[in-house]
Amino acid sequence: MVPTWAYAKDKGGVNVNLFIGSRINVGAVAGTAVEMVQKTNYPWEGAVSITVNPAQATAFAVRIRVPDRATSALYTAVPPVRGLEGLTVNGKAVQYRMKKGYAVVEREWAAGDRIDFVLPLAVQRVTGDDKVEATRGKVALRYGPLVYNVEKADQPSIDQPLAATPVTAEWRPDLLGGVVALKGQWRDGTPMLAIPNYARMNRLPAEAGAVGGTNSGVNYAIGAQGQVVAADASAESEGPDHGHARHSRVWISMA
Repeated sequence: MVPTWAYAKDKGGVNVNLFIGSRINVGAVAGTAVEMVQKTNYPWEGAVSITVNPAQATAFAVRIRVPDRATSALYTAVPPVRGLEGLTVNGKAVQYRMKKGYAVVEREWAAGDRIDFVLPLAVQRVTGDDKVEATRGKVALRYGPLVYNVEKADQPSIDQPLAATPVTAEWRPDLLGGVVALKGQWRDGTPMLAIPNYARMNRLPAEAGAVGGTNSGVNYAIGAQGQVVAADASAESEGPDHGHARHSRVWISMA
């Protein structure tokens, strides 16, 4: 289904919906067969290159989805990240119009025409409205489209507040097959490391003092297949999935 999700088309143009390295024949657009070739390392990097290959030079629209992650009034992300940067065709800046969340470029396309742009990425702190009791006084971390987890596999404790100091993104080829990890500090000054939510619960808790180094491989720890880890009898319950929450969590206390 990825080709179907990545592009949509009508008689007048092609919609670019997903940013994923690919070579896909989208079928007939404006009376000619069109191939779309996309090169990108998104979501780890924001640069996207799309080569448009119509069988015959033809005028039609290429509509590029512009991510807008401010989708709920209940959650606020800081700093705000939106729009596209540096949109060019064959290396030259072009004017485009916005329509229903897409940047629309209309022109006569010939095989080999290349669109380049950057999807801005930044580490964001997400907070919920005070009306949401479960997230009150807590913060989540996001980078691009990905939400992040803190795990005991990377730090002795995930129960203390996150410091107000900056959180930075770093490519970690040694971690979970290669991910962008987020680095910061806990309130007590010790290192904080967060991993993408999709990779959560795949490692055993690290020994005290080990931060994402000696135990950073995938080893399918207890809980990785969905079972809840039994909590200690003395531990305070954190809800129906409290076993998972004890070892991996999205929402972190704020300092």
